Amino acid sequence: MITYNDLVNDIKSLGIKEGDTLFLRVSYKAIGKIEAGPKAFIDALLNVIGKEGTIILTAFPKTYNQLLRFFYKGKISSANNLMKPITGVMPIFALKYPSAMVSKKLLFPFVVIGKHAKYLTENHTNEKDGYWLLREATEKFNSKCLRIGGESLTGTTHLALTEMLRKYDYYQTRSFYGLYIKENDKISWQIKNNTTFCIKGFKKMYDQLIYPNVGKKEGKVGNGYAIVTEMKETLAKEREILFRNPIEILCEDSDCAICRTSFTFSDSTKGKYLINQLFRLKLGNIKFILLYILYGRKIQ
Repeated sequence: MITYNDLVNDIKSLGIKEGDTLFLRVSYKAIGKIEAGPKAFIDALLNVIGKEGTIILTAFPKTYNQLLRFFYKGKISSANNLMKPITGVMPIFALKYPSAMVSKKLLFPFVVIGKHAKYLTENHTNEKDGYWLLREATEKFNSKCLRIGGESLTGTTHLALTEMLRKYDYYQTRSFYGLYIKENDKISWQIKNNTTFCIKGFKKMYDQLIYPNVGKKEGKVGNGYAIVTEMKETLAKEREILFRNPIEILCEDSDCAICRTSFTFSDSTKGKYLINQLFRLKLGNIKFILLYILYGRKIQ
């Protein structure tokens, strides 16, 4: 059984200190069984970073395909009734803290606790990009990414990818997902209009080009592998990679619709991909491509 003191010591061993701003990508399952549950981890982290520190977690809700939005009129998110996060148990527990604050952009809600919570959440409005809050935390508050278990993500890839698409006037085609949002007593369907990427393609880029070339602190929190990276550094490295050669983020799986067809610089065509899937009877992929590509829109 992992104790509160164990967690404090493990967190400190990663070089996390008072005043740090941290973006968390934490798998509770990876840490193992904590004596007082997930809240004890958040308590331990807040203890280490102190009153001058800040923690940031994604609290993204489940979204629904725009073509089927009629069937989800009962799924309404509001500031007073936020939809349950699908990003793990940690944001669910973080939201229970009296000092926790949530982005005003309810389609991309981040839950933030600490010194910079008010600034980050109140300025993350509907007019801002979905990941604006992370960009601001990175550039203004030198945030670090603390990952424990889970996928090898940096917290900055969406930022670099979107910048690259806009810089070179590229685009990504994808079907849109969204959610009904209630604001000022009005309910509207809002679209989650953001770029995305294949996790296999990112992992290839991460393992070969990012991880070996950025500073990091590795260790364990409980039973889980933990790594801390500087988000300014990973953002700079991802910009360098993607601006130089965007195809670095593409995977090598011939069945991956995202990498093969959705980007301007993808290495196949929609027609060729569909014919290939039909001949191979990959019916699940055909359904995906019809929704994702044929009924999608171009976004940057």
